[in-house]
Amino acid sequence: MQDDNLAPPVVTPTLESAQNAAATLVKNTLYFLASSTIVSILSFIFNVFVIRRLGDERYGLYNTALAYAAIFSIIGDLGMTQYVTREIARGRKTADEMFWNVVCVRLLLSTVATLFITLSAAFAADYEPAMVWGIFLVCLSYFMFAFFGPMQVVLTAHERVDYGSTLNTVNQLFFVTVGTIVLVAGLSFHGLIIASYIGLPISTLIGIRYIRRLKLAQLKFHVTPREWVPMLWHSLPFAMITFTIMAATDLDTVILSLNRPPEEVGWYKAAYNLTQRFLFIPLAVVTPLTPQMARHFGLSKERVHQTFNSVIKFMAVVSMPIGIGISVLARPIILFLYGETYLPSVPVLAILIWTIPLLSLSWMCGSLTTASDKEKKAVRVYFGAFLLNLLSNLYAIPRYGYIGAAVTTIATEAAALVMFYLVLHKDFPITDFKNSLLKPITAGLLMGLVISFIRDWNLLIIVPIGAVIYVGSLFLLRPFNNQEWEIIKGFQAKLMGRWQRLRARR
Repeated sequence: MQDDNLAPPVVTPTLESAQNAAATLVKNTLYFLASSTIVSILSFIFNVFVIRRLGDERYGLYNTALAYAAIFSIIGDLGMTQYVTREIARGRKTADEMFWNVVCVRLLLSTVATLFITLSAAFAADYEPAMVWGIFLVCLSYFMFAFFGPMQVVLTAHERVDYGSTLNTVNQLFFVTVGTIVLVAGLSFHGLIIASYIGLPISTLIGIRYIRRLKLAQLKFHVTPREWVPMLWHSLPFAMITFTIMAATDLDTVILSLNRPPEEVGWYKAAYNLTQRFLFIPLAVVTPLTPQMARHFGLSKERVHQTFNSVIKFMAVVSMPIGIGISVLARPIILFLYGETYLPSVPVLAILIWTIPLLSLSWMCGSLTTASDKEKKAVRVYFGAFLLNLLSNLYAIPRYGYIGAAVTTIATEAAALVMFYLVLHKDFPITDFKNSLLKPITAGLLMGLVISFIRDWNLLIIVPIGAVIYVGSLFLLRPFNNQEWEIIKGFQAKLMGRWQRLRARR
């Protein structure tokens, strides 16, 4: 029997130096980026294989099942993930206090979610039995995430993103391996859905082992049911935020599936999912940054403001060339990856790729609202974006199909970003638009102009040329200040050090 005195104490947050905070952020971002790069490459290659193997019709059915379940998936969590992460990061709660309470509540909510989503798919949406069965299979993953999610919360709240990233990689490896077997065997998209969460139990057990080894928590079974209702009450603003985000992400797919043939869903999602492969870059920054800003907010608002401005600049610098470059090269990219069957995806890709810069900036703003206790204001932003997305999709999709869905997505993300700026501007204004936005846009446009003249060349030649032009333009325009250059150098030094260690092991 373990001594209760060995339980980890509540840690009082401290404000480390700006250099140490930046070093921690660089380390966590680097780990997340390394892991996410591996996951993204695997996902990218596997997704191309899935699209080609399933064909546009079955790929459309597969994505419809995922999208319908995703819209209502918040029922299985109700915002507890964001709330509990913040509370543990600030030292107001311990992981041992929260872990099993969250697991038990999520198991109960997962039961409710599975019943509601499956029955509504059958009777309200009136999908075919095969689709309802696929949606039900997606819902079964909620019960596994009831354990995996809280485990990830403990790691993230303690800023151990390196371990959390490793677990995501393990889970993706299982998906790719089992999913490949499913596709080669010629099984239906239902088997692919099961493959997507087959690795969760193993990843969860590994994560719990990490937590105990790092002494972040004992995770001894202990529940306090009287805490469940207050926890859910405080989580509701985050639940509303998450619901509107998921709805805005997947509502277009569901409406498209109800109004157009599955082939159009396949064309749309082929382009949409390709753009999502680039989101690991802003995610690698926002994931470790949120708990750090939450810890800093109660100690130094000025530190949070400086961090916000620097990260907004980094997001713009990284995302602008992606948006401009892929817009110009949409046709050769689609032909190279998916073949002529998916040529209708070309205009969709050229439009949807702009979700990368828009979401990169919006996620940073959303992260700041969580860290600075502005989640209630964020609810209004997300809800406004949700209403805009719903109404514009209901108008555009029946008339313009998947092109209308793409335009609506960009309009919604742009509106959300403007609303976020209005919420944050008073307390956290962007202090240097010229360096933060105008210079990255200028460098991106110069790159886009050049590659537009050579778009018929081989992509393996065009991409390096575009990268050199963009980086060279940034070097001449000099958007970064001295402190930001030090962070970039620190990131580069850690990256080179890791590369040298890998080479030494060989």
